Amino acid sequence: MKSSAILGGIATLGVLLGTSSGAALAQMSHDEMQSTEQTGEFQRIDQPLWVKGVVTAGGLGLIGLELWWFLLSKPKSRKATTQGGVQEVAVTVDGGYEPSQILVQAGQPVRLNFDRKDPSSCLEEVRLPDFRIAQELPLNQVTPIEFTPDKPGRYEFTCGMNMFRGVVEAQAGEVAQATITTTPQTTHPTALVNHQAEHSTDSKSSVEASMTPAGIQEATITVAKGYQPKRVIVEAGHPVRLQFDRQNPSSCYDQLLIPDFAIAVDLGSETTTVEFIPEQPGEYEFMCGMKMNRGVIEVRPKRLHNQDSAQHHAHAQK
Repeated sequence: MKSSAILGGIATLGVLLGTSSGAALAQMSHDEMQSTEQTGEFQRIDQPLWVKGVVTAGGLGLIGLELWWFLLSKPKSRKATTQGGVQEVAVTVDGGYEPSQILVQAGQPVRLNFDRKDPSSCLEEVRLPDFRIAQELPLNQVTPIEFTPDKPGRYEFTCGMNMFRGVVEAQAGEVAQATITTTPQTTHPTALVNHQAEHSTDSKSSVEASMTPAGIQEATITVAKGYQPKRVIVEAGHPVRLQFDRQNPSSCYDQLLIPDFAIAVDLGSETTTVEFIPEQPGEYEFMCGMKMNRGVIEVRPKRLHNQDSAQHHAHAQK
């Protein structure tokens, strides 16, 4: 509504300027018109001083409105409301983000509900680089995105083309809230069951590589809306073969990077195979070429039972 009113005011001012200048031209006498036709030469038209003043003031007003609109207008901000320990705010996606500035407290979970109403392809995706989030926004649907800003600061979110932007401003938490969180609470068995259930749903986004007869750990990763699964579990000291099945044509997925193993390959329309040997346990990231979408290769130590079975087999032969 605000942008429509401003644009309507600019258009109205332009029409008034055109009307006033036209009226000034209409004031030229009939004799002056005839003299111009007789001599066949152009003559200078002297406009009234008030018309010149109106045109000059109107032009300066238009310039001032444009400067204010593009440079000085402050984005609308909104403070998130806390429900069930989660800071939540609704963001309308329509010609940009409304609100474009969101105030939260650091150290607490945040849920942004993006309600996309604009069919523009630029707004099909929202990205939060600081939290490694790149999420597609279906049209006329509300898409929740959750993250936790651990430290105070300003965290940008942008559209897929980095044209429209917003910011999440995480402020330092209040002392009173910190005191409340330190109050000891009794953990009930039902709470443990619910906690385990939440982790069981997260396990769907991870997979343990299967061992081939040749001793190679294999796993297939689908490249669609991000990487699925996002976590691949392997053992240290054994070769790993990851097969990336790309189904998303977005240019973000044109390249695959695994920096810790010095891997940078292009992903075509067919399945691309990547092989390496993780020597040390740990977590190693893989990501798209724009470093927006990411996954993790979890390397665990070698299983002890394999060594025990080999020693048992050797003793049996003796």
